[in-house]
Amino acid sequence: MDYTTLSLADVKTGLADIGRDVENTFGPLSARQLNWRQDATRWSVGQCLEHLLTANKLMFGQADEALNPAHPRSVWERLPGLPAVFGKLLVRSQAPEATRKLKAPTRARPTTSDIPADVVQRFVAQHREAVARVAALDEALAVRAIMTSPFASIVVYSVLDGWRLILAHDRRHVGQARGVTLAAEFPKA
Repeated sequence: MDYTTLSLADVKTGLADIGRDVENTFGPLSARQLNWRQDATRWSVGQCLEHLLTANKLMFGQADEALNPAHPRSVWERLPGLPAVFGKLLVRSQAPEATRKLKAPTRARPTTSDIPADVVQRFVAQHREAVARVAALDEALAVRAIMTSPFASIVVYSVLDGWRLILAHDRRHVGQARGVTLAAEFPKA
């Protein structure tokens, strides 16, 4: 799937699908299962979801700023062409099909301790909010409004690309979480 060409309607549908998938797949898991890690270098299901909750919250805030006409624009946000280049690169880099492994920005890294068992419910609630945000957004405005990445102040992209990035990133880490549950050592209860 080419996430760089998705419409807002496609993004909305994808976010709703992810919310349902996470609820159905991970909702029945116990706290022990949500926090199980194959080894110290890999994330648990809970850590994958906590990472997405944190990253998405930061992305929502940056998108809100970009959509606020009173918010002053940075020099990077005003450079023609730059947002389109960064947007495509970032969306592709976070897609589930991307093979390059990236280290999560410090601001979005999950804790290494136990993640509360309500992480699935919080994730699902955030996705309901995301779907509502996208449904209320005008696509032409989302293409024109330029946001700054919450992780690197010189990285800018359209609000539409920001939503595409959220969807691609979510799918990548939900797939990672699903992989955790498929490990032979994953606890059965």
